[in-house]
Amino acid sequence: MGFKSFIEKIKESMKPAPFDASAFQDPLADKTAWHPQARGGANFKTRKLKEISSSELHYKGSVGGLLFALVFTIMPSIFVVFFFSGGFFETEGETKYFFLFILVFPAVGFYLMYIHLRPVIFDKRIGYFYKSFKKPVNSFQRTNKKNQIELDTIAALQIISEYIRSKNSSYTSYELNFVFEDGERYNVIDHAKYESIQKEAVIIAEFLGVPLWDATNLQTYHPTHRKKSIDTDTPYDSAGYDSTKRYRDM
Repeated sequence: MGFKSFIEKIKESMKPAPFDASAFQDPLADKTAWHPQARGGANFKTRKLKEISSSELHYKGSVGGLLFALVFTIMPSIFVVFFFSGGFFETEGETKYFFLFILVFPAVGFYLMYIHLRPVIFDKRIGYFYKSFKKPVNSFQRTNKKNQIELDTIAALQIISEYIRSKNSSYTSYELNFVFEDGERYNVIDHAKYESIQKEAVIIAEFLGVPLWDATNLQTYHPTHRKKSIDTDTPYDSAGYDSTKRYRDM
């Protein structure tokens, strides 16, 4: 065995074992990917699900997410005042480069603010889920855009975890993804608070009438009523069930 082959074998042995989705006993789960759909993830709760009505759910931005975005927008202003009041710049060139550098942070901050404040909505009245300030026109708009998805096309929900290691900390982030009939996925939310992800995923599964596959414990949550037609105003009650009792160990 050559040295190159030896290294390749070591690399192969270090790869994680393929995820076995047979525990969910669903052909769709077998053709669905089980690696992270959106790499990374915040170590704090970024959004909280609100039940607006029987036909509408909203993901509202959390206080932690707002503060995180504000750090990038406010701190540069403090630096500008501090450096100019202290007379740190001797030439015009230094001032110019400082401004180019310092403007990067507000740009990131405003982008994070936009993501944080952007509506994330499930709306049965028009039959759409969307992450956008612009609401889909109506239920007759049949083409999915990147962040506008017909509720009828969602076949299942998926929770998966990702271990994230950085220089200063390490934590596990959890994704909630839509799964479509062709096995493709769409990331809904991604943060480190599993209890929140799981509880809200159960509410969404009931709302949509689709199963929830949780890869963290290999359990399937089956909604009380399977979906027939999503784009109706069919009422549901998320307060009258215990999510732990309707999980089925596979």
